[in-house]
Amino acid sequence: MRSIREIKDFLSMTEGENILRRYFVMNGFDGALTALGIILGSFIVTVGSEPDLEKIKILISTGIGASIAMGVSGFWIAYLTEKAERTKERKELEEKMVTDLNNTRITRANFWTSLVIAAVDGISPFIFSVLALLPIFFVFVGLPVMAAYGISFGVILIEVIVLGVFLGAVSKENKLIYALKIIPAALLVAGLTYLLELFL
Repeated sequence: MRSIREIKDFLSMTEGENILRRYFVMNGFDGALTALGIILGSFIVTVGSEPDLEKIKILISTGIGASIAMGVSGFWIAYLTEKAERTKERKELEEKMVTDLNNTRITRANFWTSLVIAAVDGISPFIFSVLALLPIFFVFVGLPVMAAYGISFGVILIEVIVLGVFLGAVSKENKLIYALKIIPAALLVAGLTYLLELFL
């Protein structure tokens, strides 16, 4: 098993750190907004009717199912995509150097970089989505349904702001401005989801 230090060296060697940051933000945002769409859709249906545990179970099952799908899909396709791109680059380098680079540090670095990037790609949307859904679970131990929805929406808002601040830190620009730039996407998802529910 490779040490964390060695894997970090591989990521630095292959410039994988930049890709990791991009995948973390993009897929974390996907997870948060997917959860927003699912939770808001359930909320709109629940408001005005007597909330019951069966509806909450459906919401949780749908949300967790979507989270798992995003996680598995993200990991699988990211690994295959990164592996394909890095294999192509290695073969082009082999042609230029007229040598076989199999079983070299370059090959090992490409493998671990692809694996770590795929892991981040899969875990990021899963975590952001599940965190947003987590307050809904507390309905089963007495938390009022509407309070659970409110907390979930709050968690999603925090997630979106944190991602915006993170982008601001990466770019070394104003973190607040980046947070404000990312919020409209969440509002657009909320608005479109609301309109869709009105016509169903």
